Amino acid sequence: MRIRDSGMPDEEYWETLFDVELILCRLGIERFHDVAELGCGYGTFSIPVAQSISGTLYTFDVNPAMLHRTLERGAGLPIVCQRRDVMQEGFGVPVDAVLLFNILHCEAPVKLLAHAAQALRPNGEVLVIHWRHGETPRGPSLDIRPRSEHVLRWAEDAGLHALSASIDLPPWHYGLRLGESGSRFPTQDRVSHRRQ
Repeated sequence: MRIRDSGMPDEEYWETLFDVELILCRLGIERFHDVAELGCGYGTFSIPVAQSISGTLYTFDVNPAMLHRTLERGAGLPIVCQRRDVMQEGFGVPVDAVLLFNILHCEAPVKLLAHAAQALRPNGEVLVIHWRHGETPRGPSLDIRPRSEHVLRWAEDAGLHALSASIDLPPWHYGLRLGESGSRFPTQDRVSHRRQ
């Protein structure tokens, strides 16, 4: 299933819209072993995530061209690309973190967050980023663009809770770290499951 209002501009322009290193640093991506990503796009985040984690990145997209481009860019990295309708089938792999980047303007955000929660190993996290509400150079229309408080309400309905305050991700995004019920903000950073 394609997510509404999520067309992609050309790759070169798309990659100017994110400070990828800052975003991944503030989300603490290096803490995780295996990670699942929904919507790899051009591999903008996939490649640096795969370089930062200690395990495998599983990335899912419904667009074969995006999967091909990500595999092309990530040759030699521990990336598994799969064409999969996560909204219908779930993620299908147990992971330490699920990345939902610029995707929660979908028509069933609670269902998507529930699928993400089901994929988590103990102490895993769902990491969300989305376009800020207001004028940005890209992003879905404001009537379907979620504010952080919307995401937090949906997360509660999916059995997840905030593990941190909203994270500023300049120039155009905010981020959230979500965990399963019982792990509530404020919390100390935890060491995630890693292979010894």
